[in-house]
Amino acid sequence: MRSYVVAAMALAVAVSSGAQELPEQAFKAFARGFLTYAPASVFTLTENTTGATPVGSYQEVRVERTSIQPDAKDQVGMLADLKTKMVAAGLLFPLPAVDPPVTPATLPLFVQQHLTEAMSTWLSSRVKIPWPMSPTRPGAVVALTAEVATGYGTMHMPMAVTADGKYLVIGGTWPLDRDPRAVRREILESSVIQWDPGHETAPVKVVEFSDFQCPACKRGWGGVKPVLAQFGDKVRHGLVNFPLFNAHPWAFRAAVAGECVGSLWPDKIVALKEEFYRLQDTLTVESVDPAVFAFLAEHNLSSEKFRACYLKDPAINTVLRQLDLGYRLGVTGTPTYYANGEAQPWGEPEWFSKRLAAIVAAGGRPESAAEIVVAPPTPVPSPKPAAPAQHPK
Repeated sequence: MRSYVVAAMALAVAVSSGAQELPEQAFKAFARGFLTYAPASVFTLTENTTGATPVGSYQEVRVERTSIQPDAKDQVGMLADLKTKMVAAGLLFPLPAVDPPVTPATLPLFVQQHLTEAMSTWLSSRVKIPWPMSPTRPGAVVALTAEVATGYGTMHMPMAVTADGKYLVIGGTWPLDRDPRAVRREILESSVIQWDPGHETAPVKVVEFSDFQCPACKRGWGGVKPVLAQFGDKVRHGLVNFPLFNAHPWAFRAAVAGECVGSLWPDKIVALKEEFYRLQDTLTVESVDPAVFAFLAEHNLSSEKFRACYLKDPAINTVLRQLDLGYRLGVTGTPTYYANGEAQPWGEPEWFSKRLAAIVAAGGRPESAAEIVVAPPTPVPSPKPAAPAQHPK
């Protein structure tokens, strides 16, 4: 028994001593490129721990970003494999301990039972998490893909779990030594995007991930649209459907309608989006179809061509793959706007406008763009205390 304990201790020491903790600056640099841009940003590691497993060591990190706008905080959680220098980035969760503790040998069973059940409850959907069939031995951080039922088909959500079952990240896996903005650009270049007609040679491409049933998307577009108009042929705008199917009942059906209209008549997709926004408070799953056919009639568009596309497998699969794309890039909510791979502050039109101008000036490379300068928010004066009431004697 004593020799077994000594051997186990020696293994733990060997694993932990063989892996150097990655520097804070590497995680801060990654967060700068991954999170939404904000002027005068400051990045702070609020968590930074390491864990050793028999198959390698990992680093669990959470980075918070603050800026001149007090309520514009943002954060990203990361699990870094210290051997491969790859990092899973997104929503970070500590997992509850189980008895007996998870080991690399029992991790597949833990994933397929405990983790699958937890994800199904969280998403209110049927979830399957296949164990990766790979010739390489899994390391300290294991990349996984959850298969999530949407009611229309299966979408894929990237995730990662530590080999000891202690931490989970919902998000894709990235090289820590590359700027996420450059990686996103490469991914988007080969992705299905509904581009607005014109401006094909624009140096900056703004890609919008949105949901037609999302109130924030409606508000965001009201501020983003006039900013885009300021840049003329220097900026191109495109749409990627990201319907929040487990929160918005008619969003996926509307997204498929938008996919068909956008593919058949690209110059009408913005008008259809704005029509969905106009009807947002009154639409239901049952009234999406009448609303779309009324739109087609109003714009003299062929209902026969639309029917040949609508709710058919190719259009549905396109929307499912757009969901896959959003989760791969780090979209966690709608709307999300990327300008050449950099997430943009759509809720601050002045910031958005100045940042687009800086990216244009940098030849379309946000990682090389100059920091923008904006005035700090004006403090709201505290209300003066009310004078004490005067009571008659």
